[in-house]
Amino acid sequence: MRTFRVAVAFVAVLAAGTAVAAGQGTVPTVTVTAGATAVSATPTPVAPGATRFEFVADGTGGTVFLAAVKPGRTIDEVTAALRANPDAALELLDIVASASLTPGSRRAVTVDVQAGRTYLLINDAGKENPAEWIVAPLATGGTPTGATAPAADATVTMRDLRFGGAKALPRSGTVRVRNVGWAPHFALAAPLRTSARKGAVARALLRGSDRALGRLLNFRNSLELTGVVTRGAVADQEVTFGKRGRYVLVCFFEGHNAQGMFRFVNVR
Repeated sequence: MRTFRVAVAFVAVLAAGTAVAAGQGTVPTVTVTAGATAVSATPTPVAPGATRFEFVADGTGGTVFLAAVKPGRTIDEVTAALRANPDAALELLDIVASASLTPGSRRAVTVDVQAGRTYLLINDAGKENPAEWIVAPLATGGTPTGATAPAADATVTMRDLRFGGAKALPRSGTVRVRNVGWAPHFALAAPLRTSARKGAVARALLRGSDRALGRLLNFRNSLELTGVVTRGAVADQEVTFGKRGRYVLVCFFEGHNAQGMFRFVNVR
């Protein structure tokens, strides 16, 4: 069974998505800088309302999470749980957005910051040992901005063990990703090789055959549509696909691919 930690590492290796620096109108931008020993945001405090978070890797790679602490829990409780057992920590927090970064890369995601909730930033800094992960509070508060996210170019939903929504995604634009099911998920968009047939890809995903998938999918040019997010997360992902064509969206978290969580889409 793939754990939260292993799934994060898997996405970090396979998905090196490139963000588009698109204008967001009145939506404010907060830069989250993730380094080898720290994670920080500027400017703060972050006021309630739609907010564009630009995750930036400062000389190192890894996965950065924006999370909201569940009501009745504290940051200290969440931090202790993360360091002891990241899977158990999922019961204490909501992962609103996450991004896997390569050294020097950046990724932009727009989410709605809610008044009255406690937020934190988690940076695994590319390390498998959760005791070495960096956890920092995100200062929030002030007058709500009233900002709302612009309309997305396409919407993808993750409900239980299925993908739904648009079957055509923009090569360069914004994709709204919604986790409306009960489980954590991530979405990797992998291009099909020229000769690959959908039936063969589906069989390989259901079997979890790494060898067959390597022949059928071009993981080197895959894109992380979204990192791991939990139930209720809604995030607008700014993405640029490497090329147009046939892709498959896959969630490998906890072996969800073997339970049918994949969907073929076209990038135009």
